[in-house]
Amino acid sequence: MIFLLQYNRNMKKIIIDTLGGDNAPHAILDGIIQSANKNKDLQFLLIGDETLIKFKTATISDRVEVIHTTETISNDEPPTSVRTKTNSSIALGVENLRKRDDCGAFVSAGSTGAVLAGAVLRVGRIPGVSRPALCPLFPTQIPGKSTMVIDVGANVDCRPEHLFHFAIMGSEYMKSTGIENPRVALVNVGTEDKKGNELTTATFELLKQSDLNFVGNMEARDAFSGNYDVLVCDGFVGNVLLKTAEGAMKLVGARLKKSLKSGPISILGALMVKGKLKKMSRELGEEAAGGAIFIGTRKTVIKAHGSSGARAFCNAILLASRAMDSDLSTSIENAIARNTTQEKNGD
Repeated sequence: MIFLLQYNRNMKKIIIDTLGGDNAPHAILDGIIQSANKNKDLQFLLIGDETLIKFKTATISDRVEVIHTTETISNDEPPTSVRTKTNSSIALGVENLRKRDDCGAFVSAGSTGAVLAGAVLRVGRIPGVSRPALCPLFPTQIPGKSTMVIDVGANVDCRPEHLFHFAIMGSEYMKSTGIENPRVALVNVGTEDKKGNELTTATFELLKQSDLNFVGNMEARDAFSGNYDVLVCDGFVGNVLLKTAEGAMKLVGARLKKSLKSGPISILGALMVKGKLKKMSRELGEEAAGGAIFIGTRKTVIKAHGSSGARAFCNAILLASRAMDSDLSTSIENAIARNTTQEKNGD
């Protein structure tokens, strides 16, 4: 993936929840250091234990601001806890993203529900957006190329206009990465125009009438082909697609590992390809992606995987830095307004 964004010393700060996730706070703080070393322009607002943060980030102290708290929102608590636990790391993160002009993104590996609820309630939606969506980038068969899947769980019950807006937002994001005319497909049970349920058939007609580069329906088996840039679906379908892909990768890895230990010749072969296999695992694993963008909010919000290690969280931060500098909110607002006008004229 090639990003056409420039960095500078005036870049806005990235707010980071250092308490969220299975490996917090140490893996999160290590990931921050890694990202700071990769991009010397990054500035941070870190939320968490002040003493630990200052100790761990001493080498980049001139680029770090700290808000102290030890309160978190667990995955077992309702997402609306972001309203009542106002001193929690997630609540403080979204609140500072909302009110501070010098902050452009928020990254957390904490409770998905709380992060998404806080982003909608406090940061707010881009004008015209019916529902923000969670959209990771999938690896593909084409080296260096990714495909966005939107939505993967933020909205499990959708109407056609929601999926229509997902397509617009996904297309605008991929344009910001340097893809001139992103190919948009609708995830379906077949490629024929009339395939699917009421939701997909109605969405198909909206996409067909839009100014998007809509290439039709796509079956899930082609999600990793590299033939598409944006895959549109509701959060229920997207989450099943995501979890199935994760499970399939684990199955292939386990079977391959077993096969390579099945005899002396196989073991010799395994030793010969060990480096290549490790490289492929790093490229395809969740460590490479880092996190998913919660697209459709006024400022950038990145939900990192709950089990993120240092490398994965570093990549989530770098993803945030690219997204927040692309003026994505304005392009999405304009694209939705343009297509809404076309839809009304078409009626």
